[in-house]
Amino acid sequence: MAQMSRHPRWSLEDIPFDRVERSAIVADSDWFYLLAGASFVETLSDLYTRNLLEYYAENPEARKWLGQEWEVEEIQHGKALRAYVLAVWPDFDWDRAYGRFVEAYAPLCQTEQLGPTQALEMASRCVVETGTASFYTMIRDASPEPVLRLLADKIRTDEVNHYKYFYRFFRDYQAREGLSRWRILRILWGRVQEADQEDTLLAIRCAFEERNPGKSFRQEDFQAFRKRLAVLIQRHYPFEMAIKMLVKPIALPPLLQRLLFPLLLRSAHLAVHG
Repeated sequence: MAQMSRHPRWSLEDIPFDRVERSAIVADSDWFYLLAGASFVETLSDLYTRNLLEYYAENPEARKWLGQEWEVEEIQHGKALRAYVLAVWPDFDWDRAYGRFVEAYAPLCQTEQLGPTQALEMASRCVVETGTASFYTMIRDASPEPVLRLLADKIRTDEVNHYKYFYRFFRDYQAREGLSRWRILRILWGRVQEADQEDTLLAIRCAFEERNPGKSFRQEDFQAFRKRLAVLIQRHYPFEMAIKMLVKPIALPPLLQRLLFPLLLRSAHLAVHG
């Protein structure tokens, strides 16, 4: 593992927010909710970090990386996304909407909800980082606005690097715990199934209700949003990259991986419209 840098690889000063081409994106409400929601989830990383630091209290290397690099970079992602959202939609009260999100989500984010073993929690974190790396890859490739493409690419690079660290820690714990592939697969599949069912839904709901006073964001609204998003996903989501990252902790034999990959790829495409 590379030596920790203690500093993010880039800063907000590297992003030319004053050159955002608002006309390319401002009228698209789906882009607004996608980016505002992402900014809330990323900004709340201090809460996620606190739980992980408590869970891995006996591991000084993991704690150091989580506190000095991962948290710092994740919070920077949130600040950068907030800056971008306000550059395009300056009338949005981001701070108040974020306050709604913290109030709604914080009670759901507890240390007791982490994985049943330390190896399995690291495997779950690999799923999360797969999702974020893939998400920002999609944003980069689909964005109609150049500054957003730049920002998404920088965040994507960070998330891929985070995956590598979590995978390394997973391997260390797996060497001690000796979990079966089946047990790891069940955890990975369960985490995939949970994706966007809590934090994403709450984040978009809080952005919607702040932007539309007096209106409630219903489950049907979220389903309609996901249905519209499916078009973007089919065109730009890096399915092959995501599948390779997801199955890596299972350590399947190479031949079996090659045989399963086309099936997993086809299933992933079908699931978008499921």
